[in-house]
Amino acid sequence: MKTKISGIVILLLIGASSMAQVKFGIRGGINASRMKSDTREVITPHPTDDSYYRLTVPQYAMVGYHIGLIGQIQLFSFFIQPEALYMVTRNDINIYDMNSADPTDADPVTWQMNRIDFPVMLGLKLSAFKIGVGPVFTFLISDDSDLNRITHYDMQLNKATMGFQAGIGLDIKKFTLDLKYEGSLSNWSDGIKMGNNERLEFNTRINQIILSAGIFF
Repeated sequence: MKTKISGIVILLLIGASSMAQVKFGIRGGINASRMKSDTREVITPHPTDDSYYRLTVPQYAMVGYHIGLIGQIQLFSFFIQPEALYMVTRNDINIYDMNSADPTDADPVTWQMNRIDFPVMLGLKLSAFKIGVGPVFTFLISDDSDLNRITHYDMQLNKATMGFQAGIGLDIKKFTLDLKYEGSLSNWSDGIKMGNNERLEFNTRINQIILSAGIFF
């Protein structure tokens, strides 16, 4: 009896896989990211005549871009859509030199992160329209900013983080379009390391809106 049930299950799986539509392609687009922190500002704890700064995170989004590969497996009205993307995000940090003639004058420094994202969307597809949600795994390649040059502070970045994505899209013949929201489930940064090895600990996360267009082969 168990042998018959196993045989039926295998036949059903083979039949389902033969009906599944599998596609691969390329995609790219823009992303607008906003940095969020659990503290409104960071101030040098032991100011000196050479080092006395106040750091804040602006409440606006900045535009970056992404490019990469996309796959899609569709079975009936369900789909799985894995992607591998090279993602560039950009965000500002305001630096106030408290020792300057005008300590209220901010010096915005752009912080750029270059990363590899692996989102996997699962959802429903009705004709050309689709809606889905899923995890995204991110690995930091490099980052660049003038924060260290100005303040001698180092942002303590996590090399691997996890988040989620939810969105809608259209698949029309070989053309695909997606609009997604991405939220962080883990911290991008745990704080700042200062020149004297002192740490200022706070949590930083990045949320973004992603607009992508692509072509299936």
